[in-house]
Amino acid sequence: MRLRRPARSFDLHQHLTTLFVCAVATVLFTRALLAATGYPQVGGSSLHIAHVLWGGLLLLAALIAVLAFLSPAAKPVAAVVGGVGFGLFIDEVGKFVTKDVNYFYRPAIAIIYVSFVLLFLVIRWLARRRFSAEEATLIGIESLQRAAVGALSDERRARVLGLLTEAGANGPLAQSVRELLERSAVEGQGSRTLTRRLSSGLAGVWTSLTRHRLFRRGVFSVLIVVAAISAAEVTWLLRDGLAHLSFSQKAFTLTTLIADGALLIGALRLPRSLLSALHWYDHAVLIEITVAQVFLYTSEQLAATLNLAALLILWSVIRWGIHFETAQQVKPSLASRYPRMSAVRASD
Repeated sequence: MRLRRPARSFDLHQHLTTLFVCAVATVLFTRALLAATGYPQVGGSSLHIAHVLWGGLLLLAALIAVLAFLSPAAKPVAAVVGGVGFGLFIDEVGKFVTKDVNYFYRPAIAIIYVSFVLLFLVIRWLARRRFSAEEATLIGIESLQRAAVGALSDERRARVLGLLTEAGANGPLAQSVRELLERSAVEGQGSRTLTRRLSSGLAGVWTSLTRHRLFRRGVFSVLIVVAAISAAEVTWLLRDGLAHLSFSQKAFTLTTLIADGALLIGALRLPRSLLSALHWYDHAVLIEITVAQVFLYTSEQLAATLNLAALLILWSVIRWGIHFETAQQVKPSLASRYPRMSAVRASD
């Protein structure tokens, strides 16, 4: 009997990365909030309701959302709720590895960090392999489920049709799925949700901004300024050499330099490909969120918290930009390959 690999979700990288970022952000925000409020105890003099309990409830809520509902919105919600739940859980790991239930157990930070590194590696491992023809067919069927409830976007249909072609899904079932997708109606202008309307508005702003003749020069100039500020910070830290720096400061300096390197590569790619540059910016911001800010938090909690809030907003914009630009690259070739798809879209 041959073991079959479990088929992966089309959105696994996006959803698992969202879970990962929410978990890291929850740990940092929770520790900053507790430090700012003097580590209060909830429950009175005899009880202590630890936030690990809220983490468990949120993890349960995420499981219920995924197991009970077919709605396309279930998985994104579960990714956010599950990420916050896991962050609240892992934040209290110090209590569960010490006899005296010590939240401030210093190696707990290392345990938390190693947990996040392992989670990050699992996500990358799952996402690096190309989708098989069988997976592409199942992803196409999942897109038909979206079409059944009026939640299939034009961009997603274009990407899934492209995936079916790239994966070589040519079996009878795959052909039927492809034909049904070509004929399926996408979200109509009048039936769009608030999220879709916001996304459509953002698309208009993004298109006009990125197509402006000064856009690439402006981004390049901003990156130069950011790199200069970062270089000044590193120079200030190294003013007396490496010997006086703590391990956290050394790690923060190293990861900042790596993130700056990713930004530089993105800046060099920008004149040729906006999408390629966005991918490198995504790498840089993720390095800052998941590594640099964790080490910065050990010495500068307020600065790390404010930086994290700004980085999360920037990361969200970059991820949306990657999604939008990917769809824009796929649609022109598919429009000529699948004329019925264009006809359905025109009749909406």
